[in-house]
Amino acid sequence: MSDRVIITIDGPAGSGKTTAARGLARRLGIRYFSSGALYRAITWMGMDVGIDLDDTDALIARLRETTVTTRDVDGREHLFLDGRDVSDQLFQNVISREAYRVANPPALRREVGRLAHELNAGQSFVTEGRDQGTEVFPEATVKFYLDARAEVRAERRRRELAERGEPVDEDALLREITERDERDRTRPVGALRAASDAIVVDNSDLDQDETVARLYQLVRDRLDA
Repeated sequence: MSDRVIITIDGPAGSGKTTAARGLARRLGIRYFSSGALYRAITWMGMDVGIDLDDTDALIARLRETTVTTRDVDGREHLFLDGRDVSDQLFQNVISREAYRVANPPALRREVGRLAHELNAGQSFVTEGRDQGTEVFPEATVKFYLDARAEVRAERRRRELAERGEPVDEDALLREITERDERDRTRPVGALRAASDAIVVDNSDLDQDETVARLYQLVRDRLDA
């Protein structure tokens, strides 16, 4: 792939966009980048050093003093803060519940957007999140909006947490998913929505491999057109 290609995958929690983005990046032979990991990392950082997650100025000051890097480790992208690999900490349920507090403030979103551009300068990549195609990388070559029914997304999240040894109440998890959908779609900045030029894919009835295959074919069709 000689020319720079940017592919964005936006969508609600549990739609499988992380797995799809990783798989698609592998199929295309380009970099995978998760903007959501940056918000989670800021959440973890704040909790780790005792910064109130609603203190935007303090979080930004700490972030600007922190060296943020990403590196491929055994085929997966890991995120480092001042050389410390925090990747395994980022998907704890407590981080998932609290990350919205750092994802709301416009100033923090601008900082994350700046970091996203710096970390991917000059590279082809697949990125996923909530507003990658609408706000962060509006110049993207191909944009996707990946969705699935709420009950399907809740079950996927339950399995993911169970694999990590974090049992959860299924009804409570569905409520959390539904509440997060509402929060994400009504945020004043970076609201969850499909870009006007995004390709919408519902993968409720597709497994991971089928989802990646669908997205890969759509990318090839767009690039070959």
